[in-house]
Amino acid sequence: MSNDPSELISDERRRAILVNSFLGSLMASMTMSAIIIALPDILRGIGVDPMSPLGFTSMLWLMFSYPLMVAVAVPIVGRLSDMYGRGKMFTIGDAVFTILSTLLGIVPGYGLIAALQMIIYRFIQGLGGSMMFTNSAAIITDVYPPHRRGVAMGIVSIAFSAGSIIGLVIGGVLAVINWRLVFLVNTPIGIISTIWAYLTVYKLPLGIRRVKVDYLGASMLAASLVLLLLGITFGMLPSGNSSMSWGNPTVWGLIGGGLLLLALLIPIEMRVEEPILKINLFKIRPFTFGVLSALFLFLAQGANVFVLSLLLQAIYLPMHGIPYSETPLLAGIYLIPSSVANAIFAPVGGRLINRFGARIVSTIGALLLGISFELLTTLSMNFNYTLFAADLFLMGAGSGLFQSPNLVSIMSSVPQEDRSAASGLRSSMQNIGLLMSFAIFLTLILSGSASSLSLALSKALISVGVPQSDVAALSRIPPAYALFAAFMGYDPIKVMLNEAGIKLPGTIYAAVTHPSFFPSAIAPAMAMGFEYAYHIAAVMAFAAAVFSYLRGREHIVHQVKLLEGQNGKRHFTE
Repeated sequence: MSNDPSELISDERRRAILVNSFLGSLMASMTMSAIIIALPDILRGIGVDPMSPLGFTSMLWLMFSYPLMVAVAVPIVGRLSDMYGRGKMFTIGDAVFTILSTLLGIVPGYGLIAALQMIIYRFIQGLGGSMMFTNSAAIITDVYPPHRRGVAMGIVSIAFSAGSIIGLVIGGVLAVINWRLVFLVNTPIGIISTIWAYLTVYKLPLGIRRVKVDYLGASMLAASLVLLLLGITFGMLPSGNSSMSWGNPTVWGLIGGGLLLLALLIPIEMRVEEPILKINLFKIRPFTFGVLSALFLFLAQGANVFVLSLLLQAIYLPMHGIPYSETPLLAGIYLIPSSVANAIFAPVGGRLINRFGARIVSTIGALLLGISFELLTTLSMNFNYTLFAADLFLMGAGSGLFQSPNLVSIMSSVPQEDRSAASGLRSSMQNIGLLMSFAIFLTLILSGSASSLSLALSKALISVGVPQSDVAALSRIPPAYALFAAFMGYDPIKVMLNEAGIKLPGTIYAAVTHPSFFPSAIAPAMAMGFEYAYHIAAVMAFAAAVFSYLRGREHIVHQVKLLEGQNGKRHFTE
């Protein structure tokens, strides 16, 4: 008899469970990419000016509320899943995600009320997503034997890559027809996924039973992460004439409070019999270094997700005469080589585990990602797209090679009864890394170009005949405001003129509102900020490679699945 319970599950049921994980990952990935492209249409659809203070704040919260909730909830959900059953929690999460997608698509009202409803719904949708994210990897690890886990994890990674591509296109197309369809498209997929989850994973063996729930630890963990992530999010908001709010004491108070609570939580959790935060998992070397490498890799990934989108939308595409209204969808299409490479190399990385081991494959992936960021520093702001696309492909290949082996290494190194908790900690670190990366890279870009950006724009405005008094008024608008306008598909100059209440003569207005004017004016000043971002992203990716290598040899835990019996002992059942 095999000592691995995964060997007792039929291939047919494994494939059904894999399809279930694929559908859940596809739906979650589509949602995250589609909403970014569709945000301007969504805000206009609920009667909110995307470039008003309410629109700007709503935009950030609609983007960040979902990953923020996932980061907060997954450690808690992971522990609860180990207690009450991974399949059951996954199925409930699938249903919650689907219901909230539907509610987002039919939200009533306009203005502030509608925006608040949508932000609240996104938070709750993140709770459903956390139930799926936490348990997907744990369930696959349970049902697939070690030599087949890499390929299975790679297939789920394909769902993330395919979903990001499909989401970009669907978000751009459906938002033009009706913004509600961006959310409602998830409803039929979610219904199918939920039914499939009920049939395939809901009745998988339960987890540990008859344990005490660590309510104090759960409350402290949730509060610490909420404070920490709120501080990071508020830090990205403009404040007065400042591009960002990092000088605001409230921001550092929130971050400091979150870190203090987290520091107090660790010794408390070490004394609890059944802690919500499994500190002892960090005694497992492959788990600790695998999670650290994932954190740094996702910190670097912000350059791919955010920095390159900003580069394309604010500078490269309009520099080539593309209207700003078309840049969000085109930017997504231009970034497709990275997603395609990720989809190709994720299963390749899974297959290579059996030959070279997770440590070698994931380390090589992180190194390739770091090299791709350094190669970006060699390109000008008006780059050759063929070279850019080739570098994107290398970036996607590195990410694909890293993710599956790293995930398999993490999940295979922990006891079976702790796999959901381990997956939750891993997912939380990844989401925190991704949120932190937005703040880090936006700060780097703006700080690297702040001293010369206003001056470069002023000179360009004067050169086409804008009066000096109007130039001075425009220069007082924070650069971040103009960049976010481009990110939302609006001409920054038109937004700045409206904000300052300036009307220019027809010929001058035509010159400054030509798509190529703004990017050509700011490109030289922005080059240094983007170069800073690329170098830091490379350093983070290389740090991920170092941590990946330090995980040591493969460490696979084989454990028979146990169910409690009357004698207190537990045994496997299917």
